[in-house]
Amino acid sequence: MLKTVFMAPVAALLMAGTASAGTLQTLSIAEHTRTADEQLAAEVVEVSAHRSPAAVIAQDALYGGLAGLAIGAGVSLIDGSNNWGRNLAVGAGIGLLVGGVFGAVDAAANADRAPIGFNNGYRLMSHNF
Repeated sequence: MLKTVFMAPVAALLMAGTASAGTLQTLSIAEHTRTADEQLAAEVVEVSAHRSPAAVIAQDALYGGLAGLAIGAGVSLIDGSNNWGRNLAVGAGIGLLVGGVFGAVDAAANADRAPIGFNNGYRLMSHNF
């Protein structure tokens, strides 16, 4: 027991000895002037991610199942009985169902929002207002 307690600090000391820092180097950045087109292209950046409804439902169901599994583990710890498997399975199952319903509502709420692609944003940069 005592040998395993001292093993971690010894390993940490050995790793700290080999992790030596190198010399300090500075970085200098040269600034150049940009034209009006380059400035506009550098300032207008939009990133829009749109997930499919199936991906939204699957991800929410997965997270709900994991949360239900954790709640089932907590119930098993508090309960103190030997029904760990049942409590974990019921918690994960209920969490999976609740997460799936939440994901379906979330996907339905976002169904009317059309994703904005590069077509609309590119028109601004190509001076076709």
